[in-house]
Amino acid sequence: MGNLFLLFTILSESAAIILMKLSHGFQQKLQGGLAVFCYALSFTFLTLALKTLPAGIANAVWAGCSTILVAVLSIFIFKEQLNISQIIFLALIIIGLVGLNYSTAN
Repeated sequence: MGNLFLLFTILSESAAIILMKLSHGFQQKLQGGLAVFCYALSFTFLTLALKTLPAGIANAVWAGCSTILVAVLSIFIFKEQLNISQIIFLALIIIGLVGLNYSTAN
């Protein structure tokens, strides 16, 4: 169940970041309010995930997955572009996440 709550943490935090960008510095009140709500959801889900998951691993997976998800969503939603070094470093995050999950499975 902890992994499911961690997934919800990642999704809600990523949504909050996208909504913050859409709020244009909180000028768009609806998007700003939804961003705050999504952050509250994120912390709620993280607290529930930490009941069964190790804090260090959960935080690393949360941060890494959210970073990757926001980077990919930003390409499609905001037409942002990544240069080759950014792509390489994002790939290193993915490699780290795979390694982290593999090492904790054993």
